[in-house]
Amino acid sequence: MLVVIVIVAVLTVVLVPRLRPAFDRIATEGAARDVTTAIAVARAAAVMQGTRARLHIASDSLRVDREGPGGWEPYARWPGPGAAGVAISVSNPVLVFNPIGVGWGVANTTVVLRRGSQFETVTTSRLGRVKRR
Repeated sequence: MLVVIVIVAVLTVVLVPRLRPAFDRIATEGAARDVTTAIAVARAAAVMQGTRARLHIASDSLRVDREGPGGWEPYARWPGPGAAGVAISVSNPVLVFNPIGVGWGVANTTVVLRRGSQFETVTTSRLGRVKRR
């Protein structure tokens, strides 16, 4: 029994540092997927509702609101990348789409998500096109 415990301990000490980059990559890819989904939902909400929709990108949450008769109303919410231990850097934390799905105001945005040595970049154009690198 003692031999088995020693073998498991040695394997754990050897394998855990090698698996860290894989866990970092999984977390950053998931966070990038959440950001691109939130952008798509905000744009679709603007087009489907025939009104403006905005997306707030923050470390703690991704929030989509749509413009209603009484002002901005909550539409969709997600936990932010910080929940997965992913750091975020955003050039423009608020994206607003008009009723035809085109960015309103300053819509060009770059989101850099980083955890450990892994990073993902999500770029949005004024037309609502999204690129991941």
